Amino acid sequence: MLPQLVLLTGFVHYSYTFSIPPLPHLSTFVGASHAHTQQHPLQDTLDSWIEKEERIALDKLLANVAPGGSNVKGKGVADGTVIASPSQTAPDYWFQWVRDAAITMDTVVDTYAEDPSSPRASSLSTILDAYASLQRNIQHTSNPSGTFDDLSGLGEPKFQVDGKPFTGSWGRPQRDGPALRALTLMHYLREYNASHPSLWSSASSADFFRPFYAVEMPPRSVIKADLEYVSHFWNQSSFDLWEEVEGLHFFNLMVSAKSLREGSSLARTFEDFGAAEWYEKQAGYIENLLGKFWNAQKGHLVETLWSKRSGLDCALLLGSLHGQASDGYAHEAVYPPWSEEILVSLLALVRDQRDRFPINSRSSDEDQDDDIKEGSFDGTGIGRYPEDVYDGYGNSNRGGNPWFLCTSSAADILYRTASHMSIAGNLTITNVGLPFYESLLATSSLDVNVGTFGPSDALFHSVVERLQFTADQFLEVVRSHVDAEGSMSEQFDRVTGYMRGAADLTWSYGAFLHAVRARKVLLAL
Repeated sequence: MLPQLVLLTGFVHYSYTFSIPPLPHLSTFVGASHAHTQQHPLQDTLDSWIEKEERIALDKLLANVAPGGSNVKGKGVADGTVIASPSQTAPDYWFQWVRDAAITMDTVVDTYAEDPSSPRASSLSTILDAYASLQRNIQHTSNPSGTFDDLSGLGEPKFQVDGKPFTGSWGRPQRDGPALRALTLMHYLREYNASHPSLWSSASSADFFRPFYAVEMPPRSVIKADLEYVSHFWNQSSFDLWEEVEGLHFFNLMVSAKSLREGSSLARTFEDFGAAEWYEKQAGYIENLLGKFWNAQKGHLVETLWSKRSGLDCALLLGSLHGQASDGYAHEAVYPPWSEEILVSLLALVRDQRDRFPINSRSSDEDQDDDIKEGSFDGTGIGRYPEDVYDGYGNSNRGGNPWFLCTSSAADILYRTASHMSIAGNLTITNVGLPFYESLLATSSLDVNVGTFGPSDALFHSVVERLQFTADQFLEVVRSHVDAEGSMSEQFDRVTGYMRGAADLTWSYGAFLHAVRARKVLLAL
């Protein structure tokens, strides 16, 4: 057991006044329904394939969501549930993970926000309301992690599809779920507020918002309970998002810090000033601890402190993506996607995975692009971490495989980095990030040095262009391993490239849609 950090964690009672002004509208995602068609991915350009696959991925994601999903209808699935996968045997993913559900529903919020007055948005709002209601019930359900009375039960990672607790042996508690759930529901409140501005002055406003956030203590509202859990339990060890290692984890802490920063803002909106100050203070403590995840000797971040593993992990990418500050929030995350620490960690992971999986070597051998050469940073299939032995069905001596969600997340990081540089109008390279930029421009004749560069510098433009090019390469990898119907499983085989593991993994579709959203933002600049 790792040492546990201890901070003052006494509950505080806060006064209550209901007030909520309009909040900023966030919208970057485009989604629409589609007629089911057979697809031959490699016969299309990347742009046309993405346009088709975006619609397919959204439909397949929603197929795993109740109410309405084709994979859950008539199967005893509670409204508001997100199944991880329709697979019920070899492997059995017929459960709702708090983490996966929150991340999935955040994608649903983005889709809702694109056109809140559309018929599809109305059905999505019904889903989101059902999700919020179910999560409130789940919070109050006693489980092997604990109870609601002391909030310990909020660390329970997964539930049966009917909302009942899963009582089997598992890696518990997991402390990222409440943070992610709070973030998703806060996102939904912002978007719902933007599309229903008259609600705030109506007689029913308090009744609508109180289930989401109320100042009363002990907490009874779903967001308030999650924020209280995060603010009092973040400093205790738990299992990682892969449910294998106990300790203090980068992903968990990144999303925890974000939830408390945004929770502090929400608390101030409700004039819950004591809570706002408490959440902000705890977020600061978390951000200080996150600095310890940089390992200068290794030259990259580590996912878990004091772990025997290398520390390279797809969870570093996911932590940066889901821990990035939402639009409209001035406080930047410790490690946003464009931070040099994230970029060199991605570089190290890509180099490891490129050599680890034979399918990646085959792709390089068959690629006729003259830009690819030894030492360059190119798109490749990315798995979870170097030491992985889970092959989609069980543990294997030959090791793990590339994952769709990790490969899409690599593209996501690069698109967001290119957008950030384009908007900021400058690029600063220090000794920390130099290896990444040298590898990124390995095929260029330009010299890459430490310094600050702007739109008048050729290096600046080359970096932005190469970031998009390489991000597209990662999506090309995804494209080459989906089937003719656009389906994505959990993994694709390290040797053959064929899909394996849980079929139609909800998170695979969500991660792809997240990357496509980032690509659209970049192309619109």
